[in-house]
Amino acid sequence: MSSQNEFLVQIPDKPNALQARLSNAGLHLNHIKPLIEAGTIVLSGPSLSQHPQSDEEVLSMMGSILVIKAATEATVGQMLAEDPLARAGVWDLEKIVVTPMKCFVRRGL
Repeated sequence: MSSQNEFLVQIPDKPNALQARLSNAGLHLNHIKPLIEAGTIVLSGPSLSQHPQSDEEVLSMMGSILVIKAATEATVGQMLAEDPLARAGVWDLEKIVVTPMKCFVRRGL
């Protein structure tokens, strides 16, 4: 059995957190870059209330979705708590949904 398990993570934003999310996006991306390069974060992006109707429309972000490789769910929680979006109060850490999963199909963009 592998010491690295995969977890699907859904994190809602707190109400009215869009400005804080946008202000901390660069810090968040810098923080997760080494985790992506190490293969710890397999997928990451915002969840949306709806898809934009045009390229100019601002994304209606309402949270984040990630696939994370880690030994345990507790490790996932600790990793997320250290993220700049968590520290800035964007993510509602009390409402995280972490689901064990196993990805059988992967395709690069």
